[in-house]
Amino acid sequence: MTHRVQKALDNAQNHLEDGVDAVQTAVGHQADQLIVGTQRAAAEAEASIQQGLRQVRDAVPAHLARATHRAEDLARAGIDKARAAGSAVASKAQHLGECTTDYVREKPAKALLMAAAAGAATTLLVGWAVRRRAP
Repeated sequence: MTHRVQKALDNAQNHLEDGVDAVQTAVGHQADQLIVGTQRAAAEAEASIQQGLRQVRDAVPAHLARATHRAEDLARAGIDKARAAGSAVASKAQHLGECTTDYVREKPAKALLMAAAAGAATTLLVGWAVRRRAP
């Protein structure tokens, strides 16, 4: 091989090695930039998740307090309605009792016959039910 050819080959090899070194440096730099970008994105995602968790943690007690107050309000309303219904039933029962007393005073014989008939009917029904259950 001639000296010129050898020199050209050496020169080409040097350029090739320089090119490989440049590519390796560029790839390394790109990889470093990707790693830094990935780390930054991961840190931002972590910060966002932590902020969301703080917001949820801060909001839960307020929501629980509102739900508790609402449940207490509903319970009070239910109790008030039950009291009102009990009062209405008691008032109605008292009125019916007064009407019955007035009826018995006005028509004692008729009231006595109706009571006897109701007692007899009840006795028959109870006797029938007992006989059906007996083996």
